[in-house]
Amino acid sequence: MNKLLSLTLCLTLSFFSGQAKAESGISRIIETNTLRCGYVEYRPALEKDMATGGWIGFNADVMKVVADRLELTLDFTVPTGWATVVADLKAKKFDMLCSGFWVHPNVGKFALFSRPIMFQPVFVVVKEGDDRFKTQSALNDPSIKMVALDGDNPVNIAKVDFPQAQIMALPNMTDFSQVLVNVATGKADFTIVDAYTFGAYNKSNPGKLKVLDASHPVRIYPVSYVFGAEDVVFRDAVNAALDEMILDGTMNRIFDKYEEYPHAYYRAVVPYQNPY
Repeated sequence: MNKLLSLTLCLTLSFFSGQAKAESGISRIIETNTLRCGYVEYRPALEKDMATGGWIGFNADVMKVVADRLELTLDFTVPTGWATVVADLKAKKFDMLCSGFWVHPNVGKFALFSRPIMFQPVFVVVKEGDDRFKTQSALNDPSIKMVALDGDNPVNIAKVDFPQAQIMALPNMTDFSQVLVNVATGKADFTIVDAYTFGAYNKSNPGKLKVLDASHPVRIYPVSYVFGAEDVVFRDAVNAALDEMILDGTMNRIFDKYEEYPHAYYRAVVPYQNPY
């Protein structure tokens, strides 16, 4: 066998071997006609309705439509955690994470992301009446203390944007409301949080906290679903459904239901140009 033919055969076998491996997830889904969801419960994205036993929240609404358009039965199968999603996908405990996940480059080394279903801004929150901070740059000072859960994204944001500020890290399993309580009671000067979490706290505790500058979020995170590293075909099928939902207005109608607080969700779009 000449070298060229040998190389061609090796490449061909490698291609089909890789293709079969990549399609293993979609093959199981087609065979069973069932989409097994891994999930993380958090309001208002996804939670069990104790009265009906069904699932409610914007992730539930989005995934019900996705499953319907792919002609699949939807099954919220296995609870998981943000830190264990990749390992659970690799272990084939479920077909995809059906809870919206902030896209992170490090996770992208080991898993696939869907196209964003929306974008979520996060903001600096300080104590109401604290007028020391006219701009976010004033937070970058050794005398200023920021509070967050240990290992959570706000810690990384503070290290980049406010490297001189002190960081008060609470144990990771602490209820997140305690982060906001620490700012409200003056134990810390600021934290970084999404608008829904701030809005829910502010509704129960009016006049305690304020967003420093709602027109300038410190970060905007794409929110996507997560797939195993080999499930390219299935990821693209879900993407096709999500694109269709954005273009026909379904996605906007879903998020309109959950727009309880301002600046909570920035809407995703599918870019195109109408030449006429």
